Amino acid sequence: MLATETKVSAKDRELEDLASVIQATAVALSPRAVATLAAHPDAVCGALAVAANALLAKDSDKGPEVIRGADSQLVEPREADRRIAGRTRIGTMENLLTSTQLAKLVGLKTRQSVHDWLKKGRIIGWLGAKRGYVFPAEQFDERGRPLKGLDRIARQFDDAYTTWCWLTAPYDGLDGKEPLTLLRQGKATLVEAAVKGHLQGDFA
Repeated sequence: MLATETKVSAKDRELEDLASVIQATAVALSPRAVATLAAHPDAVCGALAVAANALLAKDSDKGPEVIRGADSQLVEPREADRRIAGRTRIGTMENLLTSTQLAKLVGLKTRQSVHDWLKKGRIIGWLGAKRGYVFPAEQFDERGRPLKGLDRIARQFDDAYTTWCWLTAPYDGLDGKEPLTLLRQGKATLVEAAVKGHLQGDFA
């Protein structure tokens, strides 16, 4: 009985340590990010399960953790990654282009030309779950050209995925409209002003 009580007590301490890590991380996030995570507890739970699986795989033969959901079930780490990516990444596989697909879409001769655009900040792309970069199709107009003003927005952020998250989420400072929608309407100056306000801490 004593051994059981000690084991439970140790787990309680570990849970407290984990809660402290999560809380410390959340404090560093923006209010919008915290609200989004709080509104999607299943995605948070799944992300923790994926991280746990990756760490467990290094030093044990334990089976995969359960991802909580309407129909909880055991899943392999690769399947868990796929499900969490689907819940947490903006953009589906259908509208995320590879460099080869993008080169064909916009009429570039090689994939290197696509990456030259990326280095110059003309387009937005990030490393996908598999090898290689992916590029959201919605950043291009009907002629296959990057939306006007996109480069000025992208350079305001430290990484491409954060840029895309901001562009594709309703923003209160733009009357609840998505910045990307306004870029598509030719309102790049308005969006640029909004992103500067956002990065200065104006979340209203």
